[in-house]
Amino acid sequence: MSPSSSRTRNIFEPLDTSFVADLWGERFGIPSSAFAGFTFFRKANSVWAANEAILPRLSYEAIGMRIMNLKDRPWKPTTSALQVFGRHATRNLIHLDSANSRSFMEGKTLAIESDSESGYVVVFYRGEVLGCGLYSHGKLVSQIPKERRMASSKNGAEESADQNAKDEVASEMPIDMR
Repeated sequence: MSPSSSRTRNIFEPLDTSFVADLWGERFGIPSSAFAGFTFFRKANSVWAANEAILPRLSYEAIGMRIMNLKDRPWKPTTSALQVFGRHATRNLIHLDSANSRSFMEGKTLAIESDSESGYVVVFYRGEVLGCGLYSHGKLVSQIPKERRMASSKNGAEESADQNAKDEVASEMPIDMR
């Protein structure tokens, strides 16, 4: 890899706010006003949000907060971004009770009926955003990053069953949703 391609790879390219607002509005019903005061950048397949600032064209490892991954279709919101912007969501959201919220935060798959569309959803407990879930055919798969999960008391057999359930939800999704 040449030095110039290395530098180009680390450049954060500015994104129009409407690009981000349109995606989040279409999926979650979040109004574009929720993104006021932020500037958005793309680096490789990730979108980052920062306060409104003008950055010199230098090489950065990270700026602001990573809010979404565009690598796969559909795009995937980060849990951190949903904890900031998700409170504005009006669709594709799931409210959990106490027992299910704990299981969700442990990274488990839950049997939940919802009128949400298949795909990524905003998961709430007592009006607060817990994070990102993947919903399909009555199953909610926690997308909480492993390092942010609560400790679980499940044994190896339960972990294996949980992984099988996650694989099943992914296989049931339409190809353009994976």
